[in-house]
Amino acid sequence: MIGGGLYVGGYWSLVSLKDARLVLIVWLVGGLHAICGAIAYGAIANRLPVSGGEYSYLTRCVHPAVGFVAGWISIIAGFTAPIAVPALLIGKFLTGTEATTNSVKVIATASIAFAAILHGCHIRLGAWFNNGVIAVKLICFAVFLFVGLPFVMRGTYTGLLVDTSVPVEELPTLAARLLDPSTLLQMVASLFYISLAYTGFNASIYLAGEIEGPSTSTGNTRKLVSRSMLLASILVVIIYLLLNYVFLYGMSAEQIAASGESYVAPVAQNIGGDWLAFMIRTAIVLSAATSILAMMAIGPMVYAQMAEDGNLPKFFRMSDQVPRTAIMVQAILSIIVVWISQIKDIVTYLGLTLTACGALAVSSVWIARRFMAEQSPIKWYEHLAAAIYVGVAVLLLLVAGSLERERNQFYLCAGTFAVGLLIYGVNVARKRYLS
Repeated sequence: MIGGGLYVGGYWSLVSLKDARLVLIVWLVGGLHAICGAIAYGAIANRLPVSGGEYSYLTRCVHPAVGFVAGWISIIAGFTAPIAVPALLIGKFLTGTEATTNSVKVIATASIAFAAILHGCHIRLGAWFNNGVIAVKLICFAVFLFVGLPFVMRGTYTGLLVDTSVPVEELPTLAARLLDPSTLLQMVASLFYISLAYTGFNASIYLAGEIEGPSTSTGNTRKLVSRSMLLASILVVIIYLLLNYVFLYGMSAEQIAASGESYVAPVAQNIGGDWLAFMIRTAIVLSAATSILAMMAIGPMVYAQMAEDGNLPKFFRMSDQVPRTAIMVQAILSIIVVWISQIKDIVTYLGLTLTACGALAVSSVWIARRFMAEQSPIKWYEHLAAAIYVGVAVLLLLVAGSLERERNQFYLCAGTFAVGLLIYGVNVARKRYLS
């Protein structure tokens, strides 16, 4: 979950909201949304433990057409572009140049290729390597917070990006801003960026059919998936709030705005000097690396499952328990995105598209209620969590459609769904013709 969105979402939100307190509230709301999603996804995973994520759930519980669209979105928006974004971040922070330079794109390409080769050998090998990188990354975060929290708690900076000629006491209070409809609209718009940082909360479901429990009990196996999502979401919310508290108050809001998307390293420099800046750069690179490794592991599972169901060519199926062809194709698609896109161009699109697809999957709790109830009655808190997750997703789509600056991303999101339906129709027609 902890990937590139952590390091850019706060900057864009601060520039929009001009108040670090509001930005932290948005991070909290995004986290609570992810926790609700984890509970709702867990409700499905506990009753239908199959690999393939949204594709498998919607195909089995709703309709093959809806499932195919979800699989299509997983391939394009769920993995291809999100693998490209952290790869570009690795190149950007290693070279210190903009993401549009060839040197950045070459490093990004090499990062993706390395992850593909690692997982192509064996998924378990890639998983162990990924766990090791995560451990080092969390140590970097712990050291950064150990040094940064005392620094910001001394209250050196206000976190306000406002006209410095206006006295602080004359500015609107936090309560007044929260009651302002325009501020609330801006906060919802900021969720476009921040929601991307939480989208990995449901990664476990893509491997649900491959996970072995501590015993032969199927119930224990299923609970591993739901618990992993819930506990990871809670832990990441805490980490995000603490890190963003230091990021946003580690130097003045004006300096943050001037530093741009790479503001995190200058903040660390201001707090602890060169060594802390180096450490946070290391954490950023490792965060990006773990995102690539995780998505390169779970993305091809969707290809493999779709191939098993006859919706993709047979060569995407597992080979010796490893979807090697799917891994290769996933890597190639992500490398193409690296060379044709920029980070900011795809972040809002990803946040909207993945949240919408997630809401569609979560709604299967109700659409296939009878099927779910046969396994185990759906609990009240699972219904509530699903309702909150879907409700926020619908709100995001409505706001995106109403804001002129986000409308193109809304149309692109809708277009992705429409293209998926078109491809499904062509595929069905082809099968009928061949039969």
